[in-house]
Amino acid sequence: KQADELHKSRTNGALVLMKKVNDELKDLNMKGVQFGIKVEPINEMNSKGLTSVEFMIQVSKQDKFRPLHKVASGGELSRILLAMKRVTGSSDLPRTYLFDEVDAGVSGETAEKVGSKLKSIASGQQVVCVTHLPQVAVFGDSHFVIHKLQKGKNVSMAVNKLQNKDREEEIARLISGTKVTSSSREHAKQLLKVH
Repeated sequence: KQADELHKSRTNGALVLMKKVNDELKDLNMKGVQFGIKVEPINEMNSKGLTSVEFMIQVSKQDKFRPLHKVASGGELSRILLAMKRVTGSSDLPRTYLFDEVDAGVSGETAEKVGSKLKSIASGQQVVCVTHLPQVAVFGDSHFVIHKLQKGKNVSMAVNKLQNKDREEEIARLISGTKVTSSSREHAKQLLKVH
């Protein structure tokens, strides 16, 4: 009986988490994507308890729920993690989160929402985000640029921290590409001022 009550409690908790994560995913414009949690009792206690829990995803209404780790792309996984971290809040122990491709396939308003959510997670936690979008980059407290350096057959990486004008110039480069213009610099200035 105690195991049944525990299973019911975990199932109810999963339903609450699913709803909150799905609300965050809607806000991130992940149209048609539904996050699910499969909770099943198991017969024998193991190191994870008496319940089997699996994250699921439905990528469109015509699709069925399938295991998240088998179906989701890197970008989808990153945005689902972003949504989960927004819902579950920060931890008592500071952690470091690395988001790569969290902004894959998004732009404009959605990119700005991704940047804003990353910023909110970063209060009390360390967030490292690899991005090529100016709408996301402007939300960072620190901004680094990574360059590949090729010397003969050897390749190395250089990481430079950007300050003030250099940061503005990099945001402008993200906006306009290789040819930075006065209008892209002005746009970069405005983006940095707002965020």
